[in-house]
Amino acid sequence: MTNQLPENQTEKTELTDQNKNKSKKGKLTLAITAGAVAGGIAVMATPSARNKVKEKSSSTRNSVSQYVADVKADPSGAKNDLMQRIQKTASITKEALNKIQNILDEQGKDIKEKVEDVTEESQDIVSTAKEAGEELKDVGEKVKEAKEELTDSGKDEAAASSEAGKKDDDNDTDHTITKTPIN
Repeated sequence: MTNQLPENQTEKTELTDQNKNKSKKGKLTLAITAGAVAGGIAVMATPSARNKVKEKSSSTRNSVSQYVADVKADPSGAKNDLMQRIQKTASITKEALNKIQNILDEQGKDIKEKVEDVTEESQDIVSTAKEAGEELKDVGEKVKEAKEELTDSGKDEAAASSEAGKKDDDNDTDHTITKTPIN
């Protein structure tokens, strides 16, 4: 059996969750508003800040008023002026994009050439390393042959000297030590 809430209780739970979400949003909005008001009060507390805000708002109001007056006086002229500004901005932007594209194309070619050079040099290095490896292998084989030759000739000399030593032993005098002197 699973624990299921009656329909009434489920609806109450959903309403409670919705109320919690709304209260969280309401608290956030209240906190933001309180912060903005506190910031405004803090800014307006100093006389220099108040004067600066007055000057900026006054100049903004004057420029907006002048623009509205210009538009009312000559709507088509204002429209043409705005269109010219937009077209000039668009052409400047297009020109800048073209310059960027040209730079990227030139740099792309340079980068491509450098990558090709690096690739060729890498292939040369790899082939040189392979050749050196083959030559070292040949040298290793020659060293091995020389070692075998030395080992074989050393064995031959040892065998020859041991045979010669056996023959010499037969012809040599007796080297026994006695207590009596020899005359």
